Amino acid sequence: MDLVMNELREFERSLLEVIIKANAAKFAFLQTHLDFIRVKSRETKAISLVLNFEYLKEFNEEEFVNGLLSAEQKLIAPNLKNELTYCLDITNGKLDFLEIVTNGNETWDGNLENCILKEASE
Repeated sequence: MDLVMNELREFERSLLEVIIKANAAKFAFLQTHLDFIRVKSRETKAISLVLNFEYLKEFNEEEFVNGLLSAEQKLIAPNLKNELTYCLDITNGKLDFLEIVTNGNETWDGNLENCILKEASE
């Protein structure tokens, strides 16, 4: 487990942007948050990766909305038979954590570097 606070990696940010865009009707304001969050920790388990976020700046949103967000795009890891499932937790109008989990009980090292997002229709 990596406990050092880090900037978002390029693919992590892209995935967050896809999720926010897919949920823009209610959560478009989160796009402005991306430049002010860091990864507080990356927790890798046999079948999952959890990115816990920390803010560098306070945001005073009018609504304290909560939600579990995803998008239609498929998250594909080349070394896995099945696609990955991903869910972004929003608590009190802020990005709390992103959880990425394998399907079919496949083990995975949590590495997103070679992962790709595909349109659901592909």
